[in-house]
Amino acid sequence: MVQDFKMYCGSAAYDSAWVATIQFIGVLIGAITYGHLGDHFGRKPVSFVGISIGITFGVASGFAPTWQVFAAFRFIVGTSIASILIVFYAYILEFIEPEQRVFLRSFFNWGYARLVFTLACFICGYWRSAAIVTSLLSLPILPILLILPESPKWYATKKRFREMKNAEKRVAWLSGIPYDTDEKILESENSEKSEKDTKIYTMRDLFTSWPIAYRTIVVGSLWFSTSLSAFGSDLNSGNLAGNFYLSQFVSGGVTAFAKIFVFLLDTYVPSFDRRRLHQYPQIAMIICYAAIMALMILPESDCNSQGSRDLAIIIINIIGVSFIEITWDACYLVAVECFPTKIRTIGIGTCSLLARTGALLAPQMAYLSDIYRPIPYAIVCSIGIFSLLISCFFLPDTKGVDLAALDPTVELDYNRRKSVTENIGIQRRLTGAVTVAPRATIGEDA
Repeated sequence: MVQDFKMYCGSAAYDSAWVATIQFIGVLIGAITYGHLGDHFGRKPVSFVGISIGITFGVASGFAPTWQVFAAFRFIVGTSIASILIVFYAYILEFIEPEQRVFLRSFFNWGYARLVFTLACFICGYWRSAAIVTSLLSLPILPILLILPESPKWYATKKRFREMKNAEKRVAWLSGIPYDTDEKILESENSEKSEKDTKIYTMRDLFTSWPIAYRTIVVGSLWFSTSLSAFGSDLNSGNLAGNFYLSQFVSGGVTAFAKIFVFLLDTYVPSFDRRRLHQYPQIAMIICYAAIMALMILPESDCNSQGSRDLAIIIINIIGVSFIEITWDACYLVAVECFPTKIRTIGIGTCSLLARTGALLAPQMAYLSDIYRPIPYAIVCSIGIFSLLISCFFLPDTKGVDLAALDPTVELDYNRRKSVTENIGIQRRLTGAVTVAPRATIGEDA
């Protein structure tokens, strides 16, 4: 793209950084709009429309005649990315059980996607064909969405119990399990409470009670810092020595492999909660980028050769990026698990809005490496320390929380000295949640 549009030097070279920034602005705008649309019109139709728009304009960007047209198309693609990150993600997690959430993040994640995208770009060899092919990779999702029903949890919050029952039957049929009719839900259809919820929820509802406002501020701060760290270090990786495709492929492989251990820890170590899932990778990331700064600051005479130092920087950078990707798991899981269904995609959308604000600064942060190479890593380390302090002192643990029983008036104030199981029991007693819900039946949200 730089060669086709002659973005070599001067102001034109700076425009190349703005292309990435414009796409992030699209994600930011999409976070605002799609979050509200997903809670008002439903997860399924909004996901379908958002993904369709992304595929269409992603393909169109491969035919852009100028960089301005390309940037405009990528802006629209950015809004579509927001629909996937917010609405589609909440849609999928509302179908699965608590113990399956980390499995989803561990085996269906950006690490594997990076492997596929890097391979596709390497095979294409030209940015126009790569833009078309990588966009079409999402096409199989659309017929799958036509088969799946709307989220029963969303129907429950709108008090549309008949549609909720039909959606649950569809989920049970697709899962190959019998459908258990919940008599309480059937009785509620004839009760006064079964009137449809026509209230339109907005971002302001995130601050109508202190417990929800507290969750929004804490989780939103973590999203902002993680986004700035992730995109800043990722975009700056292109400024490092070495083969770009090889480093991206290795980074994706290391990330995918590391998340397998996250799944094992979450499944077989009960004390490995959401707080530890965020804090341990954050500490490791800070150490990695502090080491990169030290290697860049040291004079060449302190190393065997420039080549060995560059290789060490590349390896440590790949490890650091992988730890940031694991930190994203904690951010997404906590966001889904701490907001009630009525405002879940608005809550995630608000967190994503803060994350995109950080992402807007990321291309400019990578540009600072032209002034002094260690600057981006110094910024990432500082942000990492800030994020770690917030996590240690304010982040609640939400592991195992029943999404159908979250109460917006109850503060998730977990006792850190208690086990995860005890904390879940406390949360369930506070919210009035049942201990075990039928697999095929998803109860009404609080």
